[in-house]
Amino acid sequence: MNKSQVEEYLLKLENLLLFEAEKYNVELNRNWSKSFPNESAVYIFREDDEICYIGETGSLRGRMTDILNTKNHTLRRNLGNFYFSSHSEYEKPSSRKSFSESIEKLLNEKLINNLTISYILVNLGRKELEERLFYKIDPKYSLKGKRGQKVKLIIN
Repeated sequence: MNKSQVEEYLLKLENLLLFEAEKYNVELNRNWSKSFPNESAVYIFREDDEICYIGETGSLRGRMTDILNTKNHTLRRNLGNFYFSSHSEYEKPSSRKSFSESIEKLLNEKLINNLTISYILVNLGRKELEERLFYKIDPKYSLKGKRGQKVKLIIN
């Protein structure tokens, strides 16, 4: 593929994901996460129809299982930090520590009531598509680079 063909391919994938992919409600249970294919994908979460998170994965089913637990998914941690950092029981979560039980409950409600997910299966170019969309859209709960520092994407 030459540069023009790569650009055309990524644009096609971008349009499929942003405009044609079905929107699914978030349910946060094992049956829901098992309903996703166990394949490579690029996915977006929308909060009240605004794209708020972009991700890519080698196993969509596994990644949707991860979102059930704050320790396993950045979206949960970033969404919780955004909405509940002034909560009296707030302590910053990490890959080793979840929010308090009351914040986890509020976070689950927020995910279920306000977010949808769309995805497309992508075998080739998923990282490139994710980065392309990240820099075009700048979703508020996605962080890129070391410890969330945004890095500049250079396209020649």
